Amino acid sequence: MMSSIPLVECPDSDEGVRVFAEIQDELGGIPSIFRVYAHHEGLLEANWEKFKAVMLHGCLSAQLKEAIGLAVSADNHCDYGIYHHSTSLQMLGVDTAEIMRIRTDPKHVHFSEKEHALFDLARNANSAPDDHRQHLIAEARKLGARDDELLEALGVMELVLGFNHLAEVLSLVPTRTPHQK
Repeated sequence: MMSSIPLVECPDSDEGVRVFAEIQDELGGIPSIFRVYAHHEGLLEANWEKFKAVMLHGCLSAQLKEAIGLAVSADNHCDYGIYHHSTSLQMLGVDTAEIMRIRTDPKHVHFSEKEHALFDLARNANSAPDDHRQHLIAEARKLGARDDELLEALGVMELVLGFNHLAEVLSLVPTRTPHQK
């Protein structure tokens, strides 16, 4: 199935070309979600900036952020997200068995207690956003999580949730490009 909106190979504007070049440099390719956003320069730039802030920078490890992305994508039944976050985890050196545990048996993933608490908070916030999850926040704090770490874990969930929904609505097919350096 093809995307409902065609993928942009090369943006028309200098700003779009600049953003594509930055994405290429950072990720080693242009994921199809950014190729779709290129139809709207403001959305392309805004989503790239948010992606960088949440996924490429910050205080949490890339492995934890990609694991949250994979779990959220799996919970949302988003093949696009599952593919990209699994690929990113592989590129980070995570073996196939651990990637499968993240999807199917997260209690046995090789995370610290604090990382498990942050993972659980983000995953539960995705699946039941109306439950304020104060007990999960309290547990993460008890295990040493700082406010910036709590917000970053939730920010990953928020970013991935939005990307998942867009990918599903538009029937995006994953590109076979690296997702992480």
